Amino acid sequence: MKQHTIYICLAYLLLVGLCGCFPWSKTFKEKDVLAHYGTDDTGITSLLNINGYFEPSDAKEGHKKVIFYMDGTMKHLDNNEINLILMGDGVYKVSNDTLIAESFYFIGMNGGRHLTHLKYKIVDRNNIDLISINDHIDGEQLNEIEHYRFVPSDSLPLPVTYMKQKRWMWDDKTKWKSYMKQGYRKKYWQ
Repeated sequence: MKQHTIYICLAYLLLVGLCGCFPWSKTFKEKDVLAHYGTDDTGITSLLNINGYFEPSDAKEGHKKVIFYMDGTMKHLDNNEINLILMGDGVYKVSNDTLIAESFYFIGMNGGRHLTHLKYKIVDRNNIDLISINDHIDGEQLNEIEHYRFVPSDSLPLPVTYMKQKRWMWDDKTKWKSYMKQGYRKKYWQ
């Protein structure tokens, strides 16, 4: 009986240890998230063009294109000129001339869901400046302002994200239930 108990304890410890290696474990707390889903229209269309994406003007390695949708969804795309490859998703809110955004990335073996706070200053309808990065894990900070310019596109991914399935990501429980009934239970990379 003792040996059976030891095996159960070891299996449990192994299972708990492995859970941190997969994308469903998160490395931040729900209270760390500042923006939420549930707004039908954030008012962004009066401030920015959103029928396309914003790309960094200097296209540095690792800098991603960003899409803002009317409902508060945000997506990051690989800086690849041939294909738009989804690299992360998020949520934003508008505060005067600033977009307060939060990106969620899946980093697997390094600890699961990953949260980064971003601030974009709206320059005009076709230009934004990334003025702040606060990475929840490694404390990455922005050394200089990064300029992004608008690029029109008629082939953008849908504003469907894995994080919209999470009840705590919504301000309004009724809107979350409505979203879930629409059948958008898809993988985060769609």
